[in-house]
Amino acid sequence: MGWNVVIADDEAPSREELAYLLEQIADVSQVTQAIGGMDAIRKVKELTPDVLFLDMEMPDLSGLQVAQIVGELDPGVKIVFSTAYDHYAVDAFKLRAFHYILKPYDEDDLGAVFRELRQAAEKSFAPDSRKPAAGDACVKLALELDDGIKYVSPKHIVYISKEGKRVQVHTLQDAYEVSYTLQELEQKLAPYGFFRCHKSYLVRLEAITELKSWVNGAYDVRMDDAVRSRVPVSRNYVKELRLKLEI
Repeated sequence: MGWNVVIADDEAPSREELAYLLEQIADVSQVTQAIGGMDAIRKVKELTPDVLFLDMEMPDLSGLQVAQIVGELDPGVKIVFSTAYDHYAVDAFKLRAFHYILKPYDEDDLGAVFRELRQAAEKSFAPDSRKPAAGDACVKLALELDDGIKYVSPKHIVYISKEGKRVQVHTLQDAYEVSYTLQELEQKLAPYGFFRCHKSYLVRLEAITELKSWVNGAYDVRMDDAVRSRVPVSRNYVKELRLKLEI
């Protein structure tokens, strides 16, 4: 599907920056800018967007006020609050915010938002579409090496890393440099319980043994390979990771 997005922010540079980043996302079909709270409400009425990126502090109406009104007008709009301050988070989630991101904007943060949007859409319309078929139980990932092809079962992969242009697949005992991009591997392995926890890492959820706090609100996870590898988790992926891991 193509996402129809409205950005509401009274500061033009901030709107333009976010619009530019959103336009780089392949499945975003329309980005419309609103110059304040009242304009945001008008745009929601006119365009019925899928997603509303909503600044918290605007001179006419606050983001929280806009969210309350939009929630009554069109409960289907996913609201993503954006602000330079993190102390609004509690109030934002009381209003059932879909997500909350901090300025300055970061591609990783936006990537996390749209991954969750896609997952929510799939659960609503095709909950089983990404589950591997019963006959796929022995499917393996083909790793092209200098001396041939190594076949690896997804359940034997612990995590995948990217450093510069080098992408490595890490199994319980070994690491293999591959020609795939991280994005290609993310797509191939999505049905097998892999999760993008950082712009440079994919992890197999079943291989995670611990989540540890690190610095500046970031975390890392410990994996169940031979050396108990530590893999970083970007701050804005922590909520999604915990939702996937915990019962």
